[in-house]
Amino acid sequence: MKFNTVCILMLLLAHGATARTVELIADRAFERGLSTTDRDGKRQVIVWNTNAAPPVWFTAQHHSKSCFADKAFQTITTNGISFKDDYQTLTIHPEDSEADFVCGVNGKNEFGGVWRAQGDPWPHLYLNQQISVSGGHLGTNAPSLADTGRIDFSANVRLLYDRKETGRVYVKQRHAAQYVCFFTIQNLNRQSTGFGDYYWFGITFYDDREPVTKLHAMLDKGSEKKKGTDKLIYNIGIKPFTDKIIADGEWVSIEGDILPHIIAGLQECWRRGYLPDSQDLSDYRLGSFVLGWEVTGLNDVAIAVKGLRAEAVIKPRHSELPNTSN
Repeated sequence: MKFNTVCILMLLLAHGATARTVELIADRAFERGLSTTDRDGKRQVIVWNTNAAPPVWFTAQHHSKSCFADKAFQTITTNGISFKDDYQTLTIHPEDSEADFVCGVNGKNEFGGVWRAQGDPWPHLYLNQQISVSGGHLGTNAPSLADTGRIDFSANVRLLYDRKETGRVYVKQRHAAQYVCFFTIQNLNRQSTGFGDYYWFGITFYDDREPVTKLHAMLDKGSEKKKGTDKLIYNIGIKPFTDKIIADGEWVSIEGDILPHIIAGLQECWRRGYLPDSQDLSDYRLGSFVLGWEVTGLNDVAIAVKGLRAEAVIKPRHSELPNTSN
């Protein structure tokens, strides 16, 4: 008799066995601080717990006038940091909120009140970490997609504000604010000719052009002014998990198994001719993780997040399977 993964996991639990899980996002409580770069490109570490291990979280502010390393705009608290200048804000464990962190970008100040032209870069505010790539917190211990039965993802998101400007020069497809979440799905088998190749698996939490974000697949194509990765972006949005509108300003829970969507993204890559060197799920792992704002319009935005989690449930080995012969 054949069983699918969900049935096997249910049988294991019924027989008192515990399915093995692996936490894919490290330091979800932000106890280990942050790494960032100063205006000279040198890496700096911001900590609030001097006894903690080195940070796994890194901040990135591509094409921004802001810099988290500027100490004049930092306030270190007992369990986090508050950073705020005229361009961006990041607060870890805000004292007046139940959020784990709050991120904001003032697009009007970043662009100096001038509408972005086609091909021009735009400011980012990212929190990211390495998972199974070299230097990642799991490294070679990360499970492959073939070894994984499900990936339980969850986050609670609340839009605090989006002060959006429109006008004669406003172009909907060019001027926007998005809060995005991406994993790289990467071939990390060193014996594979496709080693290192990847695609972007995304869940856009918020897009001011779309009440509930949904599936979009496109090439990450750059311009002369902004380099792209030339990798496929397969972004499922929050539609598979909820119909609630984040723009309404209430907490919205995003929760579900993202593994089937990750595999669907791989299949879309192969259909379009990407990742051509391997169609073996055992070659692919979640390489890295990034979430944050991309603001291409004159939007002043802020969002709160709590309960971020991504947990892989590992398929049982044959020796762990329950005896179903009776």
